Amino acid sequence: MQLEFLFSRNKQTSHAVKQSRAQTEQISDPNSEAGLTGQCVEYARILGLDLLADQVQVRWNPRMRTTAGRAIWPDAIIELNPKLVAIAPEEIQRTLLHELAHLVAYARAGRRRISAHGAEWQKACADVGIPGERATHSLPLPGRKMQKKWRYTCAVCGEGFDRVRQIRRYVGCYACCKKHNGGYYHKKFRLLESFLGD
Repeated sequence: MQLEFLFSRNKQTSHAVKQSRAQTEQISDPNSEAGLTGQCVEYARILGLDLLADQVQVRWNPRMRTTAGRAIWPDAIIELNPKLVAIAPEEIQRTLLHELAHLVAYARAGRRRISAHGAEWQKACADVGIPGERATHSLPLPGRKMQKKWRYTCAVCGEGFDRVRQIRRYVGCYACCKKHNGGYYHKKFRLLESFLGD
């Protein structure tokens, strides 16, 4: 008598194996989205923030220009500028931790309002290993210069500012509304619009 064993993989099993291999390869690259997300999950779990660990995601955002990274709360998303890879690869980890500290601070605060770079964020920075972190960076991320085409001026105090895009609603002079109307908008302090040209 002869026994014959046949092992066949159905499409679902095959897909799951391929997906598992792909995830392993991604995690082996520490700068992949999966690798960076994995680091954040680990930090969040160590800090006892299991809900954050379950939600946090890291993405490379090619639309970012002069910003190294940003944290989006309550979505628990960290976006990083892919230009960091070429310009300052040594800053990727610090930028990741800087943004993770924002998420940690907000997760700990719950519904309480906190300052973006205040005491809660500073404590979170220390907890993720970057004590004394500054709010801004001085990385040479190239930006684009856009011509300001619109000027807005207050008819009462004469103060004004220029903008790239036209404001599509009525806006008032903040200083005059605060000084003369208790901080509330009044049409008397509406900013006058003028086109500066191309």
